[in-house]
Amino acid sequence: MTLPESPLGAELRVTGVRLPAADAFRLNEMGIRLGTIAHVTQHAAFGGRVIAVAGSRYALDGGTAALIDVEHVRRRA
Repeated sequence: MTLPESPLGAELRVTGVRLPAADAFRLNEMGIRLGTIAHVTQHAAFGGRVIAVAGSRYALDGGTAALIDVEHVRRRA
């Protein structure tokens, strides 16, 4: 699933970043990289998302968000 397909409040793990190298590098600097746990805090227009990562919040436009693959994190009981 991609980031725009994720529901509000979901806890997610980043499983893929299909962006050009320079853009992927910038996301990596911000802490958005493979294996990162993120929370969707807000849905924005045109597929954009606001996500929380390690205490920071980032707004991503719909085009960028559509190229970030994620999976739901299942909490252990």
